[in-house]
Parts: sequence; structure tokens; C-alpha cells
Amino acid sequence: MRVAIILVAVLLLPIALPSAVAWRADGWLSQDIVGGERLRLGDEFGCHGMPDRDVRDGLDVVSDCKDYLTSNIHASKWGSQPLSFQVSRGAVSIEIHDTLFDAGFRTLGDGNLSGELDGLTPIMRSGGSLEKNVASTAAIEEGIAENGYANLYWEAQIEDLNVRRDKDVLAWIEDQPYWFTTWGEWYSAIHLADEIDSTSTSITLRGSAARDGGWAVPGTTYLSVQGANITDVARVDGEPLLEIEEDTRHLEIGLRQLNDRAVIFTIPEGVEVRIEFDTEPTVLQKAAAPFNNMTPFMAVGHHTTDLFEWSEPFQNSPIRFTWLIEPQADIEPTWILPAIAVIVVLTVPTAVWWTMKKDREQYDEEE
Repeated sequence: MRVAIILVAVLLLPIALPSAVAWRADGWLSQDIVGGERLRLGDEFGCHGMPDRDVRDGLDVVSDCKDYLTSNIHASKWGSQPLSFQVSRGAVSIEIHDTLFDAGFRTLGDGNLSGELDGLTPIMRSGGSLEKNVASTAAIEEGIAENGYANLYWEAQIEDLNVRRDKDVLAWIEDQPYWFTTWGEWYSAIHLADEIDSTSTSITLRGSAARDGGWAVPGTTYLSVQGANITDVARVDGEPLLEIEEDTRHLEIGLRQLNDRAVIFTIPEGVEVRIEFDTEPTVLQKAAAPFNNMTPFMAVGHHTTDLFEWSEPFQNSPIRFTWLIEPQADIEPTWILPAIAVIVVLTVPTAVWWTMKKDREQYDEEE
């Protein structure tokens, strides 16, 4: 009887601890062989929340997910703190917006922001999915035409279903002249160099800081002139400014002269570049631009609970991912085992007593 009571107590333990952790960490995040490799490649890690909890039901989801992420991995090679957060579709309240902004987030997936909420940059789904039989080159081109960028969805497992990538569409993407970037890198890289000096035949620009709250990512400036030709582009400090190849699709520092009258260059904050002309231009224009004058292409891993499983199909791909992570849901406590234990405790002694009674009666009869 005593053994049975102990058995019941052990089986009831998970039920008696309602504050027990309801999730498990993804060990691949902190492993250099997976998390470290993706980080060095240029992938980004953002937040998708916590298992079975929505930010609309409790704002502590924001801090809990951020703490989970930062305790396991840096958000990017550009910065340790995460910039990207994914919410379920629907309107985003002022409280949610301000909580995310105050926590350092700057890009928001799926949520609808009203006009007065301008602190976060919304990033819309654009181009569909990477899933087999769902991915579409036409959808990608339509998304780019509508939004100016591609932002494709990927989830390796939906409930018990393992999802496969579309290899044909993936091969097509990898052959396109896209800038393969991530949410936070794209947000942080769009800033124009500042003009600090000019003459009739030259202009000097200095690399500016990233947008508010962004990482220290070099910004790209596009400069064009009319009525003159560009004769030289060089750093003021004499350091080399490397030529960016036309097919370079990952952000790097350097310049590419598009023709005699247009140049595009990517420089970090504080670096000064002088552009010289053969005569005074009649028109000079400059603007912030995407890296290498390419269309930004972003792929996003939603509900990333197992980084190895989510990233394994893309080990040799030039595409860079924004992994929106969340912990793995733990197995919920169940009343089935305790119920069985209670039944055993109640029935076994009775069965033993009944068996012994029958044996005794049989023994007495034989006597």
C-alpha cells in the first residue's frame, strides 16, 4: 500500500507544479555548427513570440522572447540586440507598438499599423512562400512590383506535416540579380551619405549613421549627374575603396560606377568619399539606394523552433534568412497517468483481498 501511495505522488508531481516551464530551448541556436554558421553567413535572428501565447493577450511575451533569443545567440553579425518581431495578423495597438519600440525592435511582420504609429517599420509578405507546390516565380515578381522588395515565407514543419522547399523556384531565385538581405540589415542599410563639401567640379560625402535604433550597417548612396562625367571616386583618407562586382549580392563596402554619369557606393558611418567631375554638372542628384542597386530579397523562417530543421534545406543557398524564433513547446502535463495510478491504488488492494479470501475459503473446504 505504501509503495502505491508513493507511485501516485510521483505521477501527480507534474500536475502539482503549475509554474513548471512550458517550453524548451532550441539547442541548435547556441551551437557554433548551426547557429554560429548561420550568423557568420549573414542571417538574422528575430522574435516570433512564445508557445501558445500571443502578444495581444500579454505584453510580457515581448520581453520573454527577447530574453530567450539574446541568451542563446546574437541577433546578427551587425549587432547583438534583435530588431525584428513577428505578430499575428491584425491591428497593432498603441500599447503593443510602444512596448516593441521601447524593447529595441524596429521592424514588424504582418501587423497592421495605423497612421500615427510610425516608430516601427512594417514589412509585408511579398512574393508568397518557398513551399513546394505553393512557391511561384510570378508571385515573387508581382510582390516586387507592388512593394519594391520580396519577402518570402518559410516554415519547415506545420503541426505534424514536414514541409519541402520548391527546388525549381529556389534555383530560379538564386539566379536572379537580387540583394539577399534580412529585415534588420535592410532597415539599417537604407541611409544616405551626408554632403560635407563641394566645389564646381567635386563633391565630398560622409557616411551617415543608420536609422534610429538600427545596427551600424554601411549605407548605400546613388549619385548621378547631367552635363558632366564622373572622373574619379576615392576615399579622402587615401584608403582603398574596393570595386563591387555587378553580380555581388551580399552587402559589402565599396563602389560600382554604373556609367560615366552615375555611381553607387556603400560606406560606413564617418568614411568620407570625394567624387570628381570633368566639368561643373548642370544637375546633380543623390539618394539612398539598396545595395548594388539591386532589388532587396528577404526570406523569413516563421515559428523557428528547430534551427537545424528549418535551415538544413538551404545550407548551400546564397539566400539570407531572418529566423523568427520561438522556444519549443513542452509536453503538457496529462491526467491520464495519475488517473491510472489512482485506479491501481483503489483496485489492487481489493483484488488482492478478494483473491486471499477465495484462497482461504478453498483451504477451509479442503480441511
